[in-house]
Amino acid sequence: MRVLVTGIDGFVGSHLAEYLLTIPGVEIHGTVLDPRQTANISHVAASLHLHPADILDRNLLVTLINQIAPDRIIHLAGQAFVPNAFADPTATFYANIMGGVHVLESARLLKSKRGTSPSVLVVSTGEVYGKVDRLPITEDFPLCPNNPYAASKASIDLIAQQYRTSFDMPVIVVRPLNHAGPRQSPLFVCSDFGKQFAEIAAGKRPPQLHVGNLQAQRDFTDVRDVVKAYWLLLERNAPESVYNVCSGQPLAIEKLLSMLGEISGIEVKTIAEQRRMRSYDVPAVYGSYDRLKKATGWSPSIPMRQTVKDVYEYWRKAI
Repeated sequence: MRVLVTGIDGFVGSHLAEYLLTIPGVEIHGTVLDPRQTANISHVAASLHLHPADILDRNLLVTLINQIAPDRIIHLAGQAFVPNAFADPTATFYANIMGGVHVLESARLLKSKRGTSPSVLVVSTGEVYGKVDRLPITEDFPLCPNNPYAASKASIDLIAQQYRTSFDMPVIVVRPLNHAGPRQSPLFVCSDFGKQFAEIAAGKRPPQLHVGNLQAQRDFTDVRDVVKAYWLLLERNAPESVYNVCSGQPLAIEKLLSMLGEISGIEVKTIAEQRRMRSYDVPAVYGSYDRLKKATGWSPSIPMRQTVKDVYEYWRKAI
């Protein structure tokens, strides 16, 4: 079985690559934007088939997917940081909407050529739901994105569902809520805190932690559980078009901080920074993964404390 992962060198892509390497008979192909910047997958690169490709280059992508002729495509590549979307919404729209369209269209053209379509899993986000008036979030909630990143994801989310309907293609959309783990960019809160604690432990900064809104509650899932969910949805020929991927539990950001304090044995003074506050934040978010569990039997298995510990240890080694 040939599997193509777009953005395989990213945070999630690297963990997906590790997971796929444990499955016998899977030939793993992946797109990378810059072959010189693949540190996340350097430890497994020899076992992968890597292809330099920009998903915004439609002709290149069509040619590549025709050559690989994958049985499954997992589309991860894109722009995933909300503040960057505010800074440059146009680039985010191009990357997340047109990049996704190019992947779907390449799969459609491959179907017309060989008669069967590869299964395509398109990664949306829980951000598409925006501010909600009840919890937990289920897949039947309306899409109400409240920032440019979420709007871009809501667009490709709906487009992917339309490809499933209009072209009779096996397309699945996943809406992951917050996920965390080793190798995540410090632009994201769990990795940011882990890095700051590691720098304090190494004596590279004073015992002060720069924070944003600690009262916000989010639904965190370990990235290693998340990639298993993605694969199971493809394996089980999941019947629905959309699935939430989440833990189903709210966790206050201040709890992340206290976990890291306990794990590291470091007491810190917190310093709130206005630049870390987000006007579009919602107080609490958590979702339901009941539909996913019904389709695949999946449920999260890695406790958040283990995730936080692994993130901290990753940064301890990296610094």
